Amino acid sequence: MEELIDIKDDIAEIDDDFQIVVSGWSVYVESLNLTLRQGIACVWDAKEGLFMPDFDVTIVYEGNIETQEWLYYEQDGMVVTLGNWLNGRLSCEQIEQLWCELIITKQNKEQKESEE
Repeated sequence: MEELIDIKDDIAEIDDDFQIVVSGWSVYVESLNLTLRQGIACVWDAKEGLFMPDFDVTIVYEGNIETQEWLYYEQDGMVVTLGNWLNGRLSCEQIEQLWCELIITKQNKEQKESEE
C-alpha cells in the first residue's frame, strides 16, 4: 500500500468553511455497486488563512465516482462506514468478505509512470 502515497489527491466537497480532500485511489465493491474513498475533512482557519486538517473520513459513492456526487461520509474506516451506510443489512464480517477492486485512475497511473 506504500505505493498509494504518491497518488495525487482530489477535492470532493468544498464551501467557504469546509472541504474534503480525498485520495486519488478508490475501492470498488462490485456486488453493491459502491465506491469508497478515504479522505481528510479540513476546516477553514481564518488565522492561518488556509484549510487545516480536522479528521479522517471515508466517502461512499454510487457506481462510477467520475460521474456521481458522494452519497455519504463518516469519520470511520471503510468497513464501519459501509456497514453504517447499509444500515446494518450486512455485518462487518460479511462486508470484509465482499470482493472489491482497488482503482487507480488512468491519469494517476500515467503521472506515476512519467515520474519513474
